[in-house]
Amino acid sequence: MYSEVFVPIDNSDHSHWAVDRAVEICKNSGGSIVGNHVYAARLHDVRFRQLETGLPAQFQTAQEIKRQRKVHDKLIEKGLQLISDSFLDQTAKICSKAGVPLTRQLLEGINYEEIIREANKGAGRLPSLIGFDPNIADKYDGGENVRSDVKLGDDGRIVAEDEDPEEKLAGSSGREYDLMVIGAHGIGIQPLSQLGGMVSRVIQHVEKDILITKDDRPLREGSWMVCVDGSSYSYKAMRQALEMARDFKAKLFVCSAFDVEYHHSVFGNIKDILSVQASKVFKFEEQEELHNNIIDKGLLKLAQANLKRAEIMAEEFPDVEIETQILIGKPFQCILQWIEEIDPSLLILSRHGNHRIEGTDMGSQVSNLCRLAPGNILVTSTLGVRPDDIPWIEEDGESGLEWAPDAEVRILRVPPFALGIARKAVEEFTMDNYGPGANGTYKIEANGSGSRSLEAIETEPEGESVPPLGKDGMPMVTGDRLDEAIKKLLPTHMQLIMGIGTAEELVLAEVKAEEAMKRTLVQGLDLDPDPEVAMIETTCPYTGHVTTRERISTDPVQWTQEAFERLDQVPLIARPLARNTVERFARENEFWRVTTMVMDENKQAMIEADEFDLDTMLVMFKELQTKQLKAAAEGIDGMTPEMRKFIDEAKASGVTRCPIRDVEEAAEDCPVDLNMVSPKDAKSAIKKFMDAENNKA
Repeated sequence: MYSEVFVPIDNSDHSHWAVDRAVEICKNSGGSIVGNHVYAARLHDVRFRQLETGLPAQFQTAQEIKRQRKVHDKLIEKGLQLISDSFLDQTAKICSKAGVPLTRQLLEGINYEEIIREANKGAGRLPSLIGFDPNIADKYDGGENVRSDVKLGDDGRIVAEDEDPEEKLAGSSGREYDLMVIGAHGIGIQPLSQLGGMVSRVIQHVEKDILITKDDRPLREGSWMVCVDGSSYSYKAMRQALEMARDFKAKLFVCSAFDVEYHHSVFGNIKDILSVQASKVFKFEEQEELHNNIIDKGLLKLAQANLKRAEIMAEEFPDVEIETQILIGKPFQCILQWIEEIDPSLLILSRHGNHRIEGTDMGSQVSNLCRLAPGNILVTSTLGVRPDDIPWIEEDGESGLEWAPDAEVRILRVPPFALGIARKAVEEFTMDNYGPGANGTYKIEANGSGSRSLEAIETEPEGESVPPLGKDGMPMVTGDRLDEAIKKLLPTHMQLIMGIGTAEELVLAEVKAEEAMKRTLVQGLDLDPDPEVAMIETTCPYTGHVTTRERISTDPVQWTQEAFERLDQVPLIARPLARNTVERFARENEFWRVTTMVMDENKQAMIEADEFDLDTMLVMFKELQTKQLKAAAEGIDGMTPEMRKFIDEAKASGVTRCPIRDVEEAAEDCPVDLNMVSPKDAKSAIKKFMDAENNKA
C-alpha cells in the first residue's frame, strides 16, 4: 500500500513512535522510509545580527563584522547538521534491525514550511553537507555534494570563506511520498498542549495521507475505528481501513454520525428574535415542524445508507471483522464518546467530508478530532477522488413498489413538486401494512381481497406479502390501498387540496371551491383612486334595494379584478384557502381592498397566493400530517387553530359535512359512472345533478 514513507524526526517520544509505526507499515508493504530533520541556520544568522551591537569594540569594524558573520554562519550550519545527523542515527539503527531501507534527509529552512514542501512535491531545500565524511554524505538526499570543512588560517583563526549562496543547496529530492508519519508533539511539548504547533500547521496543508502518532500502541491486531459520512472521500478512507485491517489483522469499528440538534438549535436561536411579521413570512412554525419530522428522519436514513455502503465494501474483505454504529450528535463529539468506549489504537478519517468547501484545507470535524482524539490517527487524502466514487447499494437502483393502473393514474394528480413525497409515503404505508413482516395489526381476510382484519392474526404466515403482489413478490399499490393510505396520512380537506381522491371527490371539491369563490367581493380595478372614505354596497335581503354606507372592520375585503384573476394561478381546490389567507393578511394590516400592488408589496400575500402551490401546500401537507399523527398517538385532539378555522369557514359557507360522504350517499342517483368519464365531464354532470337537487328543494 505505502511504498515510500516520509517521517519527520526530532528525537522526541512521539517521534520515536512515528518511526516505529512507519517501520511496521513498511515491513508489511515492502516500502522504504525517508527520515527527515529540518534545521534553520538562517534563523540563527538573523539572531546573530541582532546581537552585533553588543560585541566588543575591536570587533565593531565593518570588515571584522563581515568576517564574524561568515564564521558564525558556517559554524552554526555545521553544528546544526551534526546535531540533525545524530537524530537520524537512532532511526537508522531501528530501520537496519527491521530490514527496512532508510534514506537520511536534512532540509534547511523553517521546519513546517520545508516539511509541507517536501511531503507534497518533494520540493524541500536540500543542503549541501559541510564537514561530513563522504561515506556518510552519499546516504543523504544531497548525494555526494559535500562542501569544504571549516579551515584555519596561519594565525590559527577560522578563515571566513566566501561562498555562493547556491553552493549551500543541493537542490530538492523530487520524491513522491505515499504517506507521512509524524508525532503529535515534538521536544517542546507542553502539559496542556493538544497538538504541537509545527504539527498543527503541517497537517492542515500536507495533501498526502498522514499518520499522527499519539501513543506507542502497534497497529497489528488492534481495534480500529473508521468514520463514513456518505462522501466519496470517506469511502476512500473506508477502503484504506479495510485493506490495512486485513494486513494487520485488526477489527474495524465503522460509524456514521448525524447531528439532529443543529437544526433544533438554529430554530431555538432565531425563535425569540423574529418579529411576528417575519415569522409569518419565514413560516417559522411550519419550517420547524418540517425539520423535526422530516429532516431528522431523512438524516437517519442517510446514516443507515452510509453504513450499508460500508458493509457492501467490507464483503470484499471477508477476513476483516467489522461492527457498525450510528452516532447521533455533533459528529466529532459523539465520535469522541464512542472512542472512550472502544479505545481504538487507530482512528481513520478522510481529510474532507460531504460538506467540503472549496479553498479549505481540512474539514472542521477532522480538525477537531486530530486535536482531541487520544489515539493514533490516519487522515487519508482527497487526491484523485471523484465525487461519484461511492459504492452502489440496492436503494440506488430501487424502483419502488409496483402500482396498479388505477392507482398510478390517481397519484399523478398530486402536484409535481410533491409527487415524490406522496409516492414514497404511500409505498412505505403499503410495505408496513401489506409487506413481509408487516406490523401485525392487519391480517388477510378470508375472502382473499387483500384487505386485513384483526381476526386472523394467528393464521397469517410470517414473512409473506399480502396479495395482490407485484412481479417481484412485493405488495402492489392498488386503488384500495391508496385510499387507505390517504385516509391514514392526511386529514380530509388536505386530501382534496393535495389532489388525491376519486373522480367524484375531486369534482365535488372543485364545485364547492367554485361556489365559495363566487362569494368573493370583486369590484373595481387597480387604477381606481382610493376614496377619502371607504364605502360598501349593501343589499336588503327582503326588497333587494342596494344602498351604500361607510365600511366597518367586519365587512368583507374587496378584491380588484386584476388581483382576483391572479388567484387563478392557484389550483382550484386550494383557491378558497389561498383567498382566505390573503384576506386575513389584509385585515391584519388594515387593507380594505386587495390589489396586485398589495400582493406584490407584501411578501406574505405573494407566498400564500401566487406561490401557494409551489411552497405553502407542501409545508401545510407535512405540518398538518405530522401534527395529526402525533396527536392521534397521544390520544388528544389533533386539530390546530388553523385547521379548526378552516372547518369553521367551510361550515359558514354552507359545507356542513365531508363532501365525500354526500357523494357516497347519492352515488346511485348520479347520472353518470364517474369512474368511466373524464374529470371535466364528471364535473359537468355533478353540476347538473346538484342543480336538479336544488330545484327539488
